[in-house]
Amino acid sequence: MPPPLFTQLEGRFPIFAHEHVAVIYRERAAAFRQASFLAEGLKRGDLCHYLAPQTFHAEMLKGLRAFQLESSPLVQSQTLRVHAGLSDFGALRNYTQQVFANAERAGVPAVRWLEEGSWPQSVKFPAQQFFEFHAVLNYQVKHYPSVALCQYSLDQIEPGRLFSAIATHRHLLIGETLVRDNPFYIPAERFIPLNPSERHRDLMSAFREVGFDVEKLLVAIAAYGRLHPESSQDA
Repeated sequence: MPPPLFTQLEGRFPIFAHEHVAVIYRERAAAFRQASFLAEGLKRGDLCHYLAPQTFHAEMLKGLRAFQLESSPLVQSQTLRVHAGLSDFGALRNYTQQVFANAERAGVPAVRWLEEGSWPQSVKFPAQQFFEFHAVLNYQVKHYPSVALCQYSLDQIEPGRLFSAIATHRHLLIGETLVRDNPFYIPAERFIPLNPSERHRDLMSAFREVGFDVEKLLVAIAAYGRLHPESSQDA
């Protein structure tokens, strides 16, 4: 049995429980499109977590007000948690585990995790441990009714880091295309022990075929998604 439908992201993209999705976007305004994802959860009583650089917080809270939601009481009750990240991997792992433990203890219907992929730079989190952290997040999402959306801006991310983001998320939202079963996905538990050349081998081959053009690579991955719209729904 496939997991239940969790939400229709932006009213169009079916996202199922226990999915961990990379949202690849361009231009800062698009970073706040998923305010609707959090707003829907807050109205349903979900525990909602927003992990992003401090400079993003006010604009996301403003986006929630467009859905007739005042953030202050939600933050005070910890139904909405807004966080800038931590510099220490162990502390962040423990914090993340506590978010899900608190949700289970409170019996909330679900957890919604929205993450802006540039937060590590703002708190000097070790880059080499970023995707190890995502292994922790993968585990948590699979063991509690939840969805994690991790956003990456093409205006800021370098190709090597973009490749890591693509490789560690089974599901991708690229523009107007949801790639349900990313052909370059490597589970984070397998990704971490690999050396950089092994991690990016297949992506580099595809990148070379499109003339080392990031836009063309993403178009090719999106085209794959459109050709395989009924891929497995397993998280």
